Amino acid sequence: MTRRWHTALFWSLFVVAVLLAWLYHRNWMPVARGDLDPALFSRGIATPLLLWLNGYLGVFFNLQFLGTMGIFALPLIVLAILCWQRLETWQRGLLVFTLLAVVVIGAFGGFNYRYALTLQPLFTVAVLAVVWRALPAGQRAWAVAGLAALSVLNTGLSLEHRQRTWHAEPTFSSPDTRPGTMKERLDSSPRDLEGWLSHHGVAPTDTVLVNNLPVWYYVTDRPGIYYWCGSDQLFLADGKPLLMHGRSDEEVVRYLLDSLHCRHIFSTVEYNGYAPRWVDLLERHAVLLAEDDRGHTLHRLKDTFGR
Repeated sequence: MTRRWHTALFWSLFVVAVLLAWLYHRNWMPVARGDLDPALFSRGIATPLLLWLNGYLGVFFNLQFLGTMGIFALPLIVLAILCWQRLETWQRGLLVFTLLAVVVIGAFGGFNYRYALTLQPLFTVAVLAVVWRALPAGQRAWAVAGLAALSVLNTGLSLEHRQRTWHAEPTFSSPDTRPGTMKERLDSSPRDLEGWLSHHGVAPTDTVLVNNLPVWYYVTDRPGIYYWCGSDQLFLADGKPLLMHGRSDEEVVRYLLDSLHCRHIFSTVEYNGYAPRWVDLLERHAVLLAEDDRGHTLHRLKDTFGR
């Protein structure tokens, strides 16, 4: 193809990317959880469309966290496959690596966007290199400026979506929606965990169930059992058994108290909401001792007499 065709294709794709960014943030991404699964909602894969955009094809279309460069990388990969015979050896090796990475990451279905993030430097370099080589000299600077402007637009739409989510969803929290300085917004850890626990009657030797908060092991030497209510998994020395599956609420409480010797639970308001049954168990079988200004919660399981 001539450079004129290259230019037409690039700007056509640019217009498509702008439209996709607008539809993605303004129409397809929900701002309120409603009846959607809390865990899937927080990962951006709560609807069938988003399961594909942010999940299986998230390497290319997870615009919330990865930006728009993947939109331009996808046709390059398709073109490279079609032109396999014309590729140099190192280009074929890079293409095979990219395809394998896309398949492996996509198989996780959007469980964690950070996996897809590892390909973004490769996509960025590839897209800029092709743009610089394929477009006429007079269009190169405009194309790079257009990609930068598109990135700014997408970031603005993403931040605006998060603001709308913050107003619509009470449990949503993010550094860009919290008040305070940048340092305070980025620091979500408890201000004084040791003092907070002692103040509310948790002895240094008491074992605490820690709901997906690794900060516990960074700031205290207190005994803690790691747990994630979203998947109902305990992380014990001899394995990762499920806590609530196959047990009644009463059996869960007895297991925590008698087998794990654990009466206190350290979590957050946001994380508690990932599992409705977990929330119900806390409300019916535990007492909320404290909640700090950053959303951390401290519960104590009730004893046999409901105290």
